Amino acid sequence: MAEQPSEDRRRWRPIRLINYFVYAAALAAIAVAVARAVPPSAITIGTGPVGGSYWEDARLYQRDLARHGVTVRLEPFPDSLDIVDHVEADNDPITIGFIAQKIDPAQYPNTRSLGAIQLQPLFIFASNRLSMMDKPDGLRGHRVVMPPERSATSQAALDLLARYDVTPANTTIAFLPIAEAVAALRRGDFDAGMFILDPQDGFITDLIADPGLRLVSLRDALTLSRLDPYLRPIVLPHGVYDLEHDVPSQDVQMLAATVNVVARKDVPPAILYLLLDAMNDAHHGSSLINGAGVFPNLVDISLPAHWLAADYQKNGIPWTYRYLPRWMAALVDSYLVIGLVLVVVVELWSSIVYLTELIDFLFTHFWLRVLLRIERRVRSGQKLDAIHLKLVDIAEGALFRADRRRRSEELIGRIRARYR
Repeated sequence: MAEQPSEDRRRWRPIRLINYFVYAAALAAIAVAVARAVPPSAITIGTGPVGGSYWEDARLYQRDLARHGVTVRLEPFPDSLDIVDHVEADNDPITIGFIAQKIDPAQYPNTRSLGAIQLQPLFIFASNRLSMMDKPDGLRGHRVVMPPERSATSQAALDLLARYDVTPANTTIAFLPIAEAVAALRRGDFDAGMFILDPQDGFITDLIADPGLRLVSLRDALTLSRLDPYLRPIVLPHGVYDLEHDVPSQDVQMLAATVNVVARKDVPPAILYLLLDAMNDAHHGSSLINGAGVFPNLVDISLPAHWLAADYQKNGIPWTYRYLPRWMAALVDSYLVIGLVLVVVVELWSSIVYLTELIDFLFTHFWLRVLLRIERRVRSGQKLDAIHLKLVDIAEGALFRADRRRRSEELIGRIRARYR
């Protein structure tokens, strides 16, 4: 006949299963926490058209982040106004992008600025066939080309032209991809072209070098900046492209848009710190119109600043991201506060336990001293009065716990044996 399992063994089996379940649940929770903290190894940046300044800046970030093992995918948009809409969308793969347009922050609650990175002028190139002008009203009735209609350039250019009553109703305005627009302007298909680009962008240097074109200087640049505050007045110094041949031949009054790098609020800090470092490397120096150390900044921004960008400007990269592997730094960053809270709770609990043990020791010591004094009184043959007997009863109730029982029982037993 098979041996029947004992009652203790039957009880032990479900307990063991419960323990295994608890351990498995704890390990699963830890695995999920680690997986959530580890930053992605690839991100997508929305840029303007290939060859434009957004694209070129994103390529600089791409090379910088690649050194840290992060793959950066570039997604070009001919309509650059749409980039921020993709960054704002929750499930869109594009989490970082550029803006230079006027924008309503209330429409983009999930998007934050990582900083302004540069000023980009609105270049107005006019054919030498046109008479000299210092206001855009000289373009009325002619042929003007600019990038796609939903681009920062076209938004600013149309606003500017409208102030001088230059509209599609009285002027031929064409929207072409930037490379095509530049080529068409140089062929003479249009009388003027308008582009917001970095002054050192290849498209701009090609147009500057074209002998059939000249830059238009805006006499009203300061006034226009007051009417459209997202544009700023700047001066492109004479000779800045070719000092020997004095190109341009005079200071050019211009309007400029401030370019911001923006990111969705939930981009992991491990990625943002690398990106902020790349932005600093790319834009901290001087350029034809930007002074050294002016950019990146959180002053000329179009959306609220990301809290991490503000922290980076004050303190730089935290030591965790500077010295630890990226995944480990992210883990520490994600759960440091929780860890500190647990340490404080454990230390507080330990202190409470130590304090409780101290109070327990003093309490026990007090009642044992009371019992010892009463026992000496019994040994000496003195009679115990009611108060002594009451103290013995109280001590019995106070001391009859497992850890105090033996010593107190011995004392109380001797007292009562002698008294009886």
